[in-house]
Amino acid sequence: MHVRRLLLALAASAWMSSAFAQAAPQEARRDPLMSVLGKGRHEIKPDLARLAVTVATEGKTLESVGNPHQERATRAFKILEDLKALGLEVEKSSFRIDQRHVQRPIAGGQRYETVLDGYTATTTFSLKSSAMDKLNETVTKLADGNLFQIQSVRFQATQERAALNQARRAAMLDAKEQALAYAEPVELELKEIVSITDGDAEAPTVYADDLPVRRAAPAPAAPSTVQIVPPATLEFTASVNVTWRIGPAGSAAQSR
Repeated sequence: MHVRRLLLALAASAWMSSAFAQAAPQEARRDPLMSVLGKGRHEIKPDLARLAVTVATEGKTLESVGNPHQERATRAFKILEDLKALGLEVEKSSFRIDQRHVQRPIAGGQRYETVLDGYTATTTFSLKSSAMDKLNETVTKLADGNLFQIQSVRFQATQERAALNQARRAAMLDAKEQALAYAEPVELELKEIVSITDGDAEAPTVYADDLPVRRAAPAPAAPSTVQIVPPATLEFTASVNVTWRIGPAGSAAQSR
């Protein structure tokens, strides 16, 4: 009985050794892999401006802030309504009241205390304009009258998704070009793609600087103007990781 068990164990061991011996050459014959990071970019001209403007009213008490701010906000809405003719749209607005605090010295002057100094009511408007050729005129009208405070002007493209996809295409072509640059000098060729991993894809965030920038018009009696120069182009970027199976050049043809 013991001899029989020993013979069975030896037979099983021999079979497993044979199986591993057959598998090893197959593993050794597997084609190597090459992974490349491709990067791409796509530039387009901005065709949309988004503006953030505020109307603020200060007062010592809530009562001294509420009614005056309501009057100023009503005027602001009227101005924005008139600016629709220049392609300006109101996307949304919000209202808040904040406390203002100041530091005052306590008797003796060695320490300070924080005391309530008043209130500030603020209405924030989120605006957009697709009339880029009228942007300076629009911002100038907003800046005139000391009613609006221009917080930011941001430039965008209406077809952001299409621009990002163009950057992704450029990234894929870049990955292939790099892979060929590595493979061809050592007589290797790209076979099938093993994996594609999407990398970063980013739309640019470009703001106008130093708002508002005012410059006196040539005629003394003419109103001041705000000069905003949009960027010539917006650059969209993308990256991708691509892994190819590679092998000796001409190996696919020889195998057939």
